[in-house]
Amino acid sequence: MLGDCANCNTNYMCYKKGKSCTPVDQGEILSLYDDEDRRIMEAAAYVEGTFYMQHTRLQETVDFAKKMGYQKLGIGFCIGVRDEAKDLAKYLTNQGFTVVSVCCKNCAINKDDLGLTRVRPQNPFETMCNPKGQGKHLNEQHVDLVISVGLCVGHDALFSRACKAPVTTFAVKDRVLGNNPMAALYSSYWRRKLGLSD
Repeated sequence: MLGDCANCNTNYMCYKKGKSCTPVDQGEILSLYDDEDRRIMEAAAYVEGTFYMQHTRLQETVDFAKKMGYQKLGIGFCIGVRDEAKDLAKYLTNQGFTVVSVCCKNCAINKDDLGLTRVRPQNPFETMCNPKGQGKHLNEQHVDLVISVGLCVGHDALFSRACKAPVTTFAVKDRVLGNNPMAALYSSYWRRKLGLSD
């Protein structure tokens, strides 16, 4: 049944046989994509089809941006990956893009101002993450594409909602697993700990 694809009982016939598991009006589905959506879909398919298993996510991000004709890229990043954000900005600049970046701690607002839980309650001040501020800044800079880098769960959702330009994710936050959350599903230790092992 459509909507429970993680538990598919048709062995993903949509993928393997090109058939929908439930009756659908394909015209209605295709009408969900406006002209800009179709441009993005075409560029994404171009990158996948041309560089499949050849380019890293970093290279594919550049391939996609170039195919779309984007000139100005925005990076919204977590302060915890500031070194990686600096390297990313350098690489994108070297590829000919204008790059605007903004870290999560922008505006230096105290967590106490919103009554937020602190990581270190003993400190007199703890700056909150400001994903809405990140989005606002990138909107004001009129970036063509936004790249999310290492934002916290929840903050990334607010950031994506705040951005007017399309948002792609380069990296996600996982403090325990070195920013590789899929490791929890691959590691036999974590699979047992999470109750996923048979």
